[in-house]
Amino acid sequence: MSRPSVAVIGAGAFGVRHLAAYRSLGVPVAALVEPDAATRTRVAAQYQVPQAYADVASLLADTTPDAASVCVPGPAHRAVAVALLDAGVPVLVEKPLATTVAAAAAIVDTADRTGVLCQPGHILRHSPPHRALHDAIRAGRLGDVLAVSSRRDRPRTLSRLFPREHPALLTAVHDIDLALWYAGAPVVEVRAAARTRPGSATPVLVWAELRHANDVVSSIRNSYLLPESTPHHTSDLVEVYGTDGVAHVDLGHPTLLVQGEPTEAPDWLLSPVDGGGALAAELRHFLSRIDGTAPTAVVPLADGLHVVQVAEAVAGSADSGGAVRRLP
Repeated sequence: MSRPSVAVIGAGAFGVRHLAAYRSLGVPVAALVEPDAATRTRVAAQYQVPQAYADVASLLADTTPDAASVCVPGPAHRAVAVALLDAGVPVLVEKPLATTVAAAAAIVDTADRTGVLCQPGHILRHSPPHRALHDAIRAGRLGDVLAVSSRRDRPRTLSRLFPREHPALLTAVHDIDLALWYAGAPVVEVRAAARTRPGSATPVLVWAELRHANDVVSSIRNSYLLPESTPHHTSDLVEVYGTDGVAHVDLGHPTLLVQGEPTEAPDWLLSPVDGGGALAAELRHFLSRIDGTAPTAVVPLADGLHVVQVAEAVAGSADSGGAVRRLP
């Protein structure tokens, strides 16, 4: 598939990043779906998208794209992904696959029934340092994995931008996915705690301990406690402990820091403004999965579903005062 007809669903922050990444790959986006008329017109003009629609039904009534990026808010993933899959359109669904286990399972069931590709958008599996750590683990350089630890700190802005989304199903999704990937086994037990601060309807601190089927233990810590003025860069750390060594990926030090008004720390690793980085690698893999040149999925659909199962268990354990939640 040299020049596929691609649609981007959603013109928010992530939709715009997908548009830039497709452009960096030389893949023209043929259609944009965005319910807000002003945003739809502005973004379509900025990225030279020839056709723009208010909803997926209008898109599918007019054309059937070869592929689509689903970049709408999490609660809408089920309706959008199911409609596209039923129409035979391969989809990349931004993380999380859905915001409830039932919705994620419905997407998986539709993909299985239709036989159409559905790729969960877990971008860190396409990040060069995270992939290098995974390769080192699989090569046995750390011996047997004993534990995985991850920390992700974000500004308080996220509480305002996502007032109804639990951190376990927003930012911690990345860390749960890395834990699965590095441990090499599903999670069977979860214990978590959460804390709030005045003015926030959802937790601003989530602390979870996971046990995997192979007895690897994982610790996940997410916070929305940094000052609002803090640059929103990837202030993240993941560590893997093995019988023969320890390794980590530390993104706490931005590649570029501009201490002006405002202070900025652009994300040059995952989704830089020029559209390259790990997001472009993820989309390249998505298109290669469609045309058959990449036979093996970097993120199996089952992993996307399991991440939602674990995230829901983390939120449930925290809400019940740290009660252990077991997953089948």
